[in-house]
Amino acid sequence: MIPGTYAAVIDELKLKTLKSPVIKCEGTLKRKITKTPPEVKSVEKSWASFYAILKSNTLYFYKDMKHFKRNEFESACDITTDAVIDLEPDKKGIKLIKISKPNGLEMLLRVKAETGVKSSTFESWVENLSGSSGTPYQGLKNSLSASDISHHDVNSNGHGNDVDRRSIIDCKEITKKDITEFLNKKMKDPSNKSSVQKLLEDQGIDISHLDKAKKKEVLNRLLTSRPSFSDLERKGLIKYTVFGCPLSKLCSRQRVSVPRVITDCIEAIEYRGLKSGGIYRISGNSASIQKLRFKFDREETVDLKDEEYDINMLTGFLKLFLRELPEPVIPFNQYPIVENAINNDRSGSREETLTTLKHVVHDLPEPNKSTFKYLILHLVRVAHEEENQMDEHNLSIIFGPSLLGNHPDKANLLVDLPIQNTAIERIITNYRTIFK
Repeated sequence: MIPGTYAAVIDELKLKTLKSPVIKCEGTLKRKITKTPPEVKSVEKSWASFYAILKSNTLYFYKDMKHFKRNEFESACDITTDAVIDLEPDKKGIKLIKISKPNGLEMLLRVKAETGVKSSTFESWVENLSGSSGTPYQGLKNSLSASDISHHDVNSNGHGNDVDRRSIIDCKEITKKDITEFLNKKMKDPSNKSSVQKLLEDQGIDISHLDKAKKKEVLNRLLTSRPSFSDLERKGLIKYTVFGCPLSKLCSRQRVSVPRVITDCIEAIEYRGLKSGGIYRISGNSASIQKLRFKFDREETVDLKDEEYDINMLTGFLKLFLRELPEPVIPFNQYPIVENAINNDRSGSREETLTTLKHVVHDLPEPNKSTFKYLILHLVRVAHEEENQMDEHNLSIIFGPSLLGNHPDKANLLVDLPIQNTAIERIITNYRTIFK
């Protein structure tokens, strides 16, 4: 993201210069997975709330609106012709949307209206999901009563809202025409000028004495003449923070083979916490973790061995750093190789699987390889402490998704999780072979 107020203007403009495909439906959905494919062991036992969008024939689930705007979805489900859409009443008689797929996946969806959030109506979700899957809509529509719709479709102002706006995921390149149109709208509404005014103030430009046409000309020239992100990065004007920084850049900047946040954290954990029961499984205090993150992002000196940092806070802090890497320690381009290896592993080719995993680790870029080895050897030491009750399998469930991940465009949570967990478990268990 381009830093500063210029980014604020461009980000706001991106929301208004979008291309198809349109979002068919969006809003808050509560989801419960009732059945999973045979290869998936875990299942959601309770309802979970997501911000969901139906785009083309794919239903995307986001943690919340902020993650939606950043295009960071938790999972996605293809609603193609092999999916079956049905309606199923809950205990109170309110109808839920049921999605069934041939691979064994079944989930229930409940439309949830929230104050201040525009949402597609329950009927619209049913219509568009059935349209994507090929399920006859008329039969479903006939089963909807007025009471069914009223339970789902009324939001904070008492009216159902169907949303028909373009996806903020697929932004097109911003042109001068787009900027001009955007500034036209800004000029007409004084209440929306904050980003533009801040940009002018930062540049020391006063346009108050100019007429409307001249103001647009000055702003247009200012926006289109700004340097690109790569130019700013090359000139050293952009400095990455610690969290969210690519491994290679962070190691290069700190002149280390493994980021200090990882080494400092693991040293502190091993100093006093390897025998802590449920280590890495028990969550630390979120507010304390964020405060610690802020200190590291400002590159302040922090002694993590201090007693004020309890073991669960440190483990949560390490997991947060790994989750926020722009790309997992094992990069996206290696995932198909690992996926094939684990599929072969299930058919009995264990030796071949370990050989493939060894090659994947060996071929990692140097910062990734050093960091991955450091982390795995730490997890080996954790697994060998019987008192903490965290064996290789338990640790792989926690670290699989953050050390190894599929590309977001291809990610399928229900399919990817078992592969990630199995791969990391094999590596922890056979670390001598992998790193030989």
